[in-house]
Amino acid sequence: MRAQGKIGLITGAASGLGYETARLLASEGAKVLLADIDLEGGEKAAAEIRAAGGDAIFLKVDVSIEQNIINAIKEVRSRWGGFNFMHNNAGTQLEVPLHETTNEGWDKINNINLKAVFWGLKHGVIAMKETGGGSIVNTASALSLVGDPFLPAYTATKHGVLGLTRAAGAAYALDGIRVNCVCPGDMETPMIIKYWEATGDPEQAKINMGAAYPAKKIGHPREVAQMVLFLVSDDSSYVNASAMVVDGGLLSKCY
Repeated sequence: MRAQGKIGLITGAASGLGYETARLLASEGAKVLLADIDLEGGEKAAAEIRAAGGDAIFLKVDVSIEQNIINAIKEVRSRWGGFNFMHNNAGTQLEVPLHETTNEGWDKINNINLKAVFWGLKHGVIAMKETGGGSIVNTASALSLVGDPFLPAYTATKHGVLGLTRAAGAAYALDGIRVNCVCPGDMETPMIIKYWEATGDPEQAKINMGAAYPAKKIGHPREVAQMVLFLVSDDSSYVNASAMVVDGGLLSKCY
């Protein structure tokens, strides 16, 4: 029960990494609010966690609206009487060349991937100052550390998440608040599966993507969820302002 006594929320928790993390934390004793814009998927995810014996609820949250994040934190504190972890995980992708990126597209991906993390950090810190500290984990990316010419806006937002993580972790350590991020490589999430399907040959697309990795395969969200659990738990009590790369060795390669 590595997450026993942990109370908090996960954004983007209706599917993918957010769902796997919520399920894992709940199985390890945490009380978890699943926040997502997907009402049907989020309700189903929370019900599955409760059916397995976990303590979880769902709240529809559009993270691009600051008040929604504030309300989600208030809901956690009202329901369970505490707040000591937050996983800022919600994100989106924009696969458009830089010269074709519109202002609207740039603003949308920044609002979800970066501004929402800023709000999650801001209001998470305010709450944790009142409740005795805690752990905030942000979902960054392997692209927080390198660039992707096909994902310029996404790359920029994930570099920003890494910068916020480092600054906030250093700023609030004396308040008993640790801030870290996970930097996953490609994972078998609904977003990636949708991309494979769009190619017309999803199996081959999966093989082609995995070919870049030393193990010739991409990761599963539960493998990243294990790292989030570690960062939320007291096992990582001296880990702060760090970027935990979970990419199967992708960034170790030159070619």
